[in-house]
Amino acid sequence: MSFKTVDWAPCDCGQKRGFDSRGDAEKAMGRAQTKRTRRADVRGTRRGLKVECRVYECDFSTWHMTSMSRRSYEGIYAA
Repeated sequence: MSFKTVDWAPCDCGQKRGFDSRGDAEKAMGRAQTKRTRRADVRGTRRGLKVECRVYECDFSTWHMTSMSRRSYEGIYAA
């Protein structure tokens, strides 16, 4: 069995992994979601599990994954 990884590089913002395209970020997000839910199932509970649910483009022209919903993000930064 071979695993296909998605290439990433540290973003210039200094906080997260940066992906070159939206498609790469979405593919990585799917892999992260699967990995986290598998670990939670082994543990026996998904309670408190933070899972990446969307991607966004950074100010430095790279794509990131986040567990924050669009609604939460807009609520925080609307003020």
